[in-house]
Amino acid sequence: MKKLTLASTILATLSLAACASNQGLDKIDSDFASLDNDSDGFISKVEADDDNIWQHFSNIDTNMDNQISRNEFNAYMQLNTGKVATDSEVSESAFKADITKFDKIQSSFSSLDNDKSGYISVEEADDDDISNHFGYMDVNKDKRVSKREFVTYIKKYGNAVAEDDALKSANNS
Repeated sequence: MKKLTLASTILATLSLAACASNQGLDKIDSDFASLDNDSDGFISKVEADDDNIWQHFSNIDTNMDNQISRNEFNAYMQLNTGKVATDSEVSESAFKADITKFDKIQSSFSSLDNDKSGYISVEEADDDDISNHFGYMDVNKDKRVSKREFVTYIKKYGNAVAEDDALKSANNS
């Protein structure tokens, strides 16, 4: 138990130090994909040396292997949301990486709205490919997804989150 407490304390201290050390640094103006020039899934020091990410490199490279993985980049961006990115597209890169891991939405809004109420409820979403996306779609947090929220989400993220009937129905709305 003492080891767990000690590890937690060290991790919290390092996180606070990383956050504090961000002050005065240039903001990151590129997303992970554009920084990973050789598309190997890592940002090396060579790839980072001519970009604003260079100043953040040691804070992001938590395992100190001299390269930044997508997970390290995403964790840093989430931990420092709004503080280290110059625009919303960069600050959303971690979010986009998360939602693209979900099963793609295949069904149209009308086929998901089983009770034809004009909304997809939590229960209707639970047994379908929309369940992981539901919380992101429900912008107003009323525990139901309107057709507008559904269409807006799919139009914004396109084939990264949807395919088949879902894409067709969103594009025809």
